[in-house]
Amino acid sequence: MKHAARGFTTLELLVATALSVLIVGAALAVASSDTFPAQSEASDMHQRLRVAAETLFQDLAAATAIRPYRALGSPSDPPGTFRVDTITTLTPTASTTYWLKTDDRASAYQLTSAAGTSTIDVPMVDNVVGLRFEYLGDPRPPTMVAALTDTVGPWTTYGPKPEDVPVPPFPARENCVFVDNGTTKPAPRLPSLAGEGSALVSLDATQLSDGPWCPDDGMVEKWDADLLRIRAVVVTIRVQAAGAALRGPGGTLFSHAGTARVSQRWAPDLEIRFRVAPRNMNRAT
Repeated sequence: MKHAARGFTTLELLVATALSVLIVGAALAVASSDTFPAQSEASDMHQRLRVAAETLFQDLAAATAIRPYRALGSPSDPPGTFRVDTITTLTPTASTTYWLKTDDRASAYQLTSAAGTSTIDVPMVDNVVGLRFEYLGDPRPPTMVAALTDTVGPWTTYGPKPEDVPVPPFPARENCVFVDNGTTKPAPRLPSLAGEGSALVSLDATQLSDGPWCPDDGMVEKWDADLLRIRAVVVTIRVQAAGAALRGPGGTLFSHAGTARVSQRWAPDLEIRFRVAPRNMNRAT
């Protein structure tokens, strides 16, 4: 005689459910212990990247002039210096220098700033492992759009207009960007970098550090006239996890190797690249 199939009792179902919950909970706990520190650090990295990007964007957007080196402060770089990881922004009333401070022995990497002529360096954002500035400029030289005798400007497409009287070391009708050509509109000293109608061109170290010099060759704080061409700055910032335990082998994902061997515990470097057009450097004078 056959017996009817026996089902699970309520007690057996409860025991099986409890065991399943315990197993899943243990698995989630193990996974969480691996991923939570990485997720928390990634959130912090996003915050540091945002602070660095917003600070540089706002200062560059308001700049009336830019130097690709540490200017005005102490110690300042000599004229003709070009640094890819340093920039000084200037306005009529203030200046600020930003650069990447690197100390491999102490494993310290910071976006650092200094205001004006201050000798005090201020750490702004920690664990910044990459900082690069690239410059895009007007390929056309500055030209006169009005005669010097006109009383209403703008007189030039960009750059300072020359004076009718001598301003040593320049004779009348000349300055660091214009030369007297015997007409009512002095000619540009700077060459054309591309054909008419060309888009912005990349300005490299040679173009921004070889002269002619403004205000003139004899000034301590002289600067390359080609800096007047700048119309946009491309900024690249890279940040890393603060702790070595959240970084894996050095390479594409990590600028500096760490001790983590399990990928679930990795918090890879984060990088942002953006373009800023300084609004005060895109106006005729």
